[in-house]
Amino acid sequence: MELPRDEMAFRADYEELVFQQSLTTVFRPGNRVFPNWRGYKPGEIITGRIIERCGCDQKDIPPVFKAAKIPLKIAKIDIIPISQISQQDFEGSSWDVNDLKSLDRHIAKIYNKTLSEYDNVVTRIELDYIEVGKSQLRA
Repeated sequence: MELPRDEMAFRADYEELVFQQSLTTVFRPGNRVFPNWRGYKPGEIITGRIIERCGCDQKDIPPVFKAAKIPLKIAKIDIIPISQISQQDFEGSSWDVNDLKSLDRHIAKIYNKTLSEYDNVVTRIELDYIEVGKSQLRA
């Protein structure tokens, strides 16, 4: 299933972190550097979207998004073998992704696969929030 390449989806659990601009580090399984599947490029401007109802890649069901569109910049993107992840890599991440064990649980919950099914590699993405009026964020 293809989704717009210039968007990044966030589960509703993280909505407040996004609106508070405190979620600055996210992880995606495998290599998510463009031109790879759902890949991004450093310096690229994208739109953050909050998922209202989750979809399912395996069943080709797209997610349903809330109206808000959050402008973001891909500040940095790294492909990291999980054997090389350090505690520092989790700075700016969500409260429930703060070490390798929680990252593995997180990936399994969202993607229904373990990190080993992604060759034990993750993409760590650092985000910068592009300033817009707060009222525009929750449109």
